[in-house]
Amino acid sequence: MNVVAAAVVAASLLSLHVHNWSGGSEFSLQEAEAGQSAVLRLDPNDVRINGDLLSGEALLRMGGKEERVYFYYTIKTEEEKISWEQQRSGRYFAAEVELEAPEAERNLHQFDFKEYLARKDIHWVATIDALQFQREDRSALAWLGSIRRAIILMLEQLPAGQTTDYIQTMLFNQAHAIAGETLDSYRGIGLLHLFSISGMHIQLLLAQVRFLLLRMRVSHETTNKLLVVFLVGYGVLTGWGIGVFRAICTHFILLIGRIFGRPVEAKDAFALTVLITVLYNPLLIYSASFQLSYLLAALLYFIAPVSAEWKMNGFLKDICLTALMTIASFPVVAYHFFEVSWLGIFMNVIFSFFFSWLLFPLFWTLFLLVLVSPRNPLLGLFCSVSDKLLSALEIFAGTAADLDFAALVTGRPHAFYFALVGAAVAMLLLNIEKKQKDNRVLGFLIAAIGLFAFSPQLSPAGKVVMVDVGQGDAILIITPFHHRAVLIDTGGMIAFEKEAWQVRETSATAGKKLVMAIKAEGVRKLDMVFLTHADQDHVGSLRELAEGLPIASVYFPKGAEGNEEFAAVLLEMQKEKRVGIYPVLGRVDLPISADMVFRILAPLSPGAGGNEDSLIIHAAIGGLDWLFTGDLGEEGEELLLHTYPNLKTDVLKIGHHGSATSSSESFLDQLQPKVALISAGKNNRYGHPEAEVLERLELRNIPVYRTDQQGAVHFLYGSGETEWRIVLEQQKNK
Repeated sequence: MNVVAAAVVAASLLSLHVHNWSGGSEFSLQEAEAGQSAVLRLDPNDVRINGDLLSGEALLRMGGKEERVYFYYTIKTEEEKISWEQQRSGRYFAAEVELEAPEAERNLHQFDFKEYLARKDIHWVATIDALQFQREDRSALAWLGSIRRAIILMLEQLPAGQTTDYIQTMLFNQAHAIAGETLDSYRGIGLLHLFSISGMHIQLLLAQVRFLLLRMRVSHETTNKLLVVFLVGYGVLTGWGIGVFRAICTHFILLIGRIFGRPVEAKDAFALTVLITVLYNPLLIYSASFQLSYLLAALLYFIAPVSAEWKMNGFLKDICLTALMTIASFPVVAYHFFEVSWLGIFMNVIFSFFFSWLLFPLFWTLFLLVLVSPRNPLLGLFCSVSDKLLSALEIFAGTAADLDFAALVTGRPHAFYFALVGAAVAMLLLNIEKKQKDNRVLGFLIAAIGLFAFSPQLSPAGKVVMVDVGQGDAILIITPFHHRAVLIDTGGMIAFEKEAWQVRETSATAGKKLVMAIKAEGVRKLDMVFLTHADQDHVGSLRELAEGLPIASVYFPKGAEGNEEFAAVLLEMQKEKRVGIYPVLGRVDLPISADMVFRILAPLSPGAGGNEDSLIIHAAIGGLDWLFTGDLGEEGEELLLHTYPNLKTDVLKIGHHGSATSSSESFLDQLQPKVALISAGKNNRYGHPEAEVLERLELRNIPVYRTDQQGAVHFLYGSGETEWRIVLEQQKNK
């Protein structure tokens, strides 16, 4: 086993080296930027229809070269959308395409689309204006893909949308079928592996098929051969997801060993599966799906022989196994999701029972019924039972995930803490394998996890983060040792009128992205949230923020509560979350911490919550004076200068995202800022920041940090030193 493990490590390193050496795009930067006519092969199994957006992976042929790209295409009519939804086979299209490099993470430790695509050997994103059908794809692979697509379309005929979503996701690896909010709830209680990474149903399915074949008096030898064919066919139909491939490949090796009379141990079969996977695509080792799926599978293969000798009842044994799985996966989950739920220790037992013994058999029964008898009256009955069970489980999961004590926010600590926990977990597993009881190892594990979990509170550095929330504002302030966490504005998407068929569902909304960005910093609670005014791009994510993080108090300019939509969210937060709600006016000081005070300068009288009523905040942070201006325009700026004629600042948050109606020359001349911050969305429809404002800043030699070009901007302070960091450019400016 040690030899196989060493071979896996060596193969991983070799594969990474070869992949990095041989990887790269067929298209040069000049060819990509030129834009030209191309041919695209689109497989309906690789695309997603979301409102009026068609997106996914495609094979691009251009200038005698071809490679896979990720594409976006806006569907023009409802009829065209219906046509795409009914597509069954791959097709070739002529198209005018514009290629650009995928975007990297815009906020620290967040989803990196560029890395995600690189793991699939995809280097370009194609924007398509129009598609013209050329021909059907008649290849053997296209034929197999059309079978999978036909199954997906057939399942959509089930009289139960909820059950259909689960069957498509869990049995046929159809991404995005289950609602994002539901997946968030499952992840919140440590159950994400059930839906995207486990492949747990493969073993159950094989056992059921084997039982049926043997009952039909098929010999054991023939049964093994039929199961090999079945596994390969099932893998093709499901698209070979990460967890599915792991489970199928491991069982395939075990069956081949039986067929040829050379039995293979489960551990060895799993190790060979890891070897095959990393040789095929070594970059998969960086994904959360691979790490969790293979880690938990390895743990089960490692512990299973030992746990069989544990003298305890089945339920208690399951609790112990899931506790070990939760502990072992702790660093991986914390690294990717910034929080860990201890409830998973118990929830895994409950949900595994329901899915293994009730829902998976029911799902397969429904699939077979719709396959052989789509009009069978039993379909309605079974779907009704399934939907009720799933609804109950979703409500239960949602309620548990909403418990403030259910999850421990860890952020992403320094690598030292990951190594510490990894070493402690390895020592614990070795003790279990050797059947030894050593309280020192347990104590070391508890201490390591404790240091890991509370590492943010050990940091003497404070920081100000201008979070990239697109076309909006959100500024996070964390004092040293995480004594206080304050947020100014929440960002939020501005909704535009669309027809029903055009509306897009977002699995990662602006609010969810903001919550994840805050949790990545290790923040578990927001002590104060300041809302500069009632525009959606400043307060639109407030509800989701309150659902994702505890908030102690909210401050906003008096009069903004006259906005009905804004007032409704405030009332909901006050009743359900017990959040303190405080309307304020200017000329008041609000203490944040022992050495930080927010001076509220404006507005001086109640308004309607518009731009000119923006809450103006002045504060001393890290030895610099900061001025946060919301969306204040020139009229408000003149009033502010008249009221505070001696006002100066070192760092100015430019008003209204860099609109020419703000940041007047007289305003800049009096404030004399040394640094300007602009929060604006990339390629936003308003043209922010406007050239006129940038020119004013340039003429005064004021350096500018802007989220549309540089992503999130971090200012770190402490021990007398300060530092500016930019996420997208990975620069450091001291």
